[in-house]
Amino acid sequence: MAAPDLRIVGRPPVADTDPSASFFLIVANYDQRFFCVEGPMTDDQPWNNAARHARDNLHRRVVCGPSGPDRDRLAAHFQRAKKLGGVPPGSILKPRR
Repeated sequence: MAAPDLRIVGRPPVADTDPSASFFLIVANYDQRFFCVEGPMTDDQPWNNAARHARDNLHRRVVCGPSGPDRDRLAAHFQRAKKLGGVPPGSILKPRR
């Protein structure tokens, strides 16, 4: 029996399309209702690790994503969609290595 064909719906993350391409990442704190845009970066794993640590150990509702190549457009779209206030980069998390 052959495995079914799978197709990707929507755009893949920037890092998946070109690993050397830099992108920006939203980091949101839903407890305090703030978000920031981090980057540019080529790897979001340290940020995702920090968010997981904040959720698991500090009981904070912190989420990473979405990401995109244009900081201003990404921030504007996220702010309209989620109605969170913006804070400077580094205000919510520090990346974990």
